[in-house]
Amino acid sequence: MHTAFLRRTLWVLPAASLSCPAIAQGDGASPTRYHVNSRTATYEVLESPSEGGGKCLYRDQTQLLCPGTAFIAFEKHYRTKDYDLILISMGETGSGTRWWDWKVIVDDGKQATVKPFADECLECDIQVENLDFRSNKAVFTYRQKKQEVIVSFHAGKLTERKKSLNSREPLDQETCNGLFGNYEECTATRQNAANCTMARANAGHFFLMRTEDRYAGISYKGLQLLCKNACSTGKAMKRETFLKKVCRR
Repeated sequence: MHTAFLRRTLWVLPAASLSCPAIAQGDGASPTRYHVNSRTATYEVLESPSEGGGKCLYRDQTQLLCPGTAFIAFEKHYRTKDYDLILISMGETGSGTRWWDWKVIVDDGKQATVKPFADECLECDIQVENLDFRSNKAVFTYRQKKQEVIVSFHAGKLTERKKSLNSREPLDQETCNGLFGNYEECTATRQNAANCTMARANAGHFFLMRTEDRYAGISYKGLQLLCKNACSTGKAMKRETFLKKVCRR
């Protein structure tokens, strides 16, 4: 698909704060995280009118969804010939909360329906693998619980299938570098067993959880055992060995 064609069919909303799912910057219109326009309607996230609080989603000032969660946010906006597809996330905020529910608004220009997309997804990284503007088709993928989830859209309908991940799949370079950096620090904590962990601070904890979630054959417990080994001996694997044994590269 040509670059110019993609630019007029795909919008990705601006990046958000760390307390909610992060979003990438893209070409085209840049609506705010709580306001987006489809071809025929305006969507907004507003405070719930009920005493319980939380957020609600409105389409042209008519309530479309009100789950009572601490946030609802527009994440990504795709357009095909006859449809606007708007991905939204929702859930609670806070540094210890990284599992959010995702849904997709399917707007055909006359009406909109909100369809389930990903439930309790850990720092979900949803990608569009194929977008066919003229045929009203789109294919999305994300990883969850050591599976690849493929969600296909065609003419108003969603279908989902799951595929087990390959336990020999190499870890991506960024994840591998992050793990090795944390692992190297294990030898420095030899005198303090309480600090012998690859999950230092909250960010490190969720980094290991995310790696375990997105790759087969990787476990949080296994990574921690590697660290404790290095702590007790004061010796760490060389980078080349770590890449082969842990990162499968």
